[in-house]
Amino acid sequence: MSCNGLLQSKQTDDIIESKFTQQQQKVLNFNRKMEIFWNSLFTLFLWLRVPSISANQWSAKVPKSVVGLAGSCVVIPCNFSYPSDGKTYTEFTGIWYTENYDIVYHKETSKIIQKFKDRTSLLGDLHNKNCTLKISSLQHSDKGPFMFRIEIKDLNMYTYGDMKVSVNVKDAPEQPTVSVTEEVTSGTQVTATCVVTHSCPSDPPRFTWSHNGNSMSQSQEQDAGQWTLTSSLTFTPSREDHNKRLICSAEITGEKKVTGYKTLKVKYPPYNVSVVINPQEVKEHGSLDVTCNSDSNPPAQSYQWFSLNGAILANTQTHRLEKVSRYTEAISCTAKNTEGESSSSPQKINVLYPPHNVNVVSKPSVKENSSVEVTCTSDSNPRADKYQWFSLNGTSLGNEQNYTLERVYRHFEAIYCTAINREGKNNSSPWKLNVLYPPEIKNGSSCKSEISTVCECIVDSNPPSEVKWFGPDSSRTLPSSSIHQNKSITIFTIEGGLSFPKTLHCYATNSEGNTSITFQIPQNGVILYLAVAVSVIVVILMAILVCVVRRHCGRRATQQPKMSIKNEHNELKTTPKSCLENEEEKGSDTDIYTNSVDQPVYDNFGCDEQQLEDMDENAVYANM
Repeated sequence: MSCNGLLQSKQTDDIIESKFTQQQQKVLNFNRKMEIFWNSLFTLFLWLRVPSISANQWSAKVPKSVVGLAGSCVVIPCNFSYPSDGKTYTEFTGIWYTENYDIVYHKETSKIIQKFKDRTSLLGDLHNKNCTLKISSLQHSDKGPFMFRIEIKDLNMYTYGDMKVSVNVKDAPEQPTVSVTEEVTSGTQVTATCVVTHSCPSDPPRFTWSHNGNSMSQSQEQDAGQWTLTSSLTFTPSREDHNKRLICSAEITGEKKVTGYKTLKVKYPPYNVSVVINPQEVKEHGSLDVTCNSDSNPPAQSYQWFSLNGAILANTQTHRLEKVSRYTEAISCTAKNTEGESSSSPQKINVLYPPHNVNVVSKPSVKENSSVEVTCTSDSNPRADKYQWFSLNGTSLGNEQNYTLERVYRHFEAIYCTAINREGKNNSSPWKLNVLYPPEIKNGSSCKSEISTVCECIVDSNPPSEVKWFGPDSSRTLPSSSIHQNKSITIFTIEGGLSFPKTLHCYATNSEGNTSITFQIPQNGVILYLAVAVSVIVVILMAILVCVVRRHCGRRATQQPKMSIKNEHNELKTTPKSCLENEEEKGSDTDIYTNSVDQPVYDNFGCDEQQLEDMDENAVYANM
């Protein structure tokens, strides 16, 4: 070691020793032990990171300057060497001071000047030749320069005055640097990194990201006492992230926050595919252009147009439609790029046309003498904005879409409406209101008796009526012979003969009410005369029949020969007279109709069995 170095070291030692008492030395020894304990965690890492220096001379390795953030801490890396000559030394005292010899750090804290009290600590392990210094709560006045001094018991002491360190104190940290792949694909995971430099490893920055994902951080030292902290984020971008910033924020010392960002470039297939119509509306039989638009990255390179049934119409981005009509089908388009394809929803062309299918809409039916609202409807584009109501004779009734009919009656006249828009107008068909009313039996209802009796019950009603016929016995209904209907008029007819009742009731009913009429059946002389004539003829015919039968029976008896009958003794007997003659003598006409239980029907004639057997059966039924 040179004489000048030793002399300088001794002078420095004298200056330092002259400022403190023996009692203060004891306090410094205790504080130094505590500092060594808390800073020992950093010692090994710092020792490994500082390049090795020669072990055969007094030398030190420190940066010329370090950068620190005001309010944070700064770490000054330091390694030293000394000539050990192969010996082992166990007691070391490390001291940091300014170029004015103001003590910045000493194991005896009482020797530290007030400005640096409780703000400095030795992170390095002097036994490992590491003299790293930490200054907390950095101030702008802490810029240095600073020097290190080592005192080794049983060897010597040395101040490395030619190795001074300055501190560059900044008010704000540097912005983080964000890195990510130049182009990412929607739905595919990607990893981004955020790097920030700082000077206080014991209080590293805290990161936040603008996107959700899995994040992790790692630290490493940089030259000149600067530390680098890196945070990585693994996330899945979407099409919404295209041209948006991926932001990384770093919070330092709990107060100062810096951000960095990277604009994402996301590739994604077409979406929001839509059909743009130009012009937006067209008159019927006109022409227009349709364009297929989409949002995609990269932009769509090919397009297709389809009808509703799937037929391909064109393969260009813009397609022209000619002579469109109200019946033109909706169309859709498909856009494609390198990432995929997507289709629009069917788009209906806005074709303008005058009203058609004009109709009067109302309740299906309404009671007589009540009111009802009717509505004029139509199919048109644009919608009809004017309306007119007319009676059949052309009388104007109203000018609104809805029209109220007051106190309607059964024979209300038909009406119609007109719908109007800017493209034209059209009329509905005449519309008849369905008015409901109870049955009314018309004056033409009557009964007539000629050869037979015919009664007609003429009923006017809506809905059509049901008619029942009753005679004097109301529990017994008579069926109609015929029913004829013409619109609201129904004619019920009943027909009968001699058994027809003298009084007849026609009872008509429907959902709205009921009514009835009673007919007095007129007496028909022709019928009576015919009945009497028929009765007389029947009596005459019966009388003729009786005479013919009797004469025939008598003539038959005179022509018969006398018959002999053997008795039980086999003797012959002669019948003196015919049985018929005997009957004529003693009988009367009434005997003809006298039946005998023991004889056949023909015993009425007074003949015995044998005589009847001999008679010709056909003679009985001979024509008279």
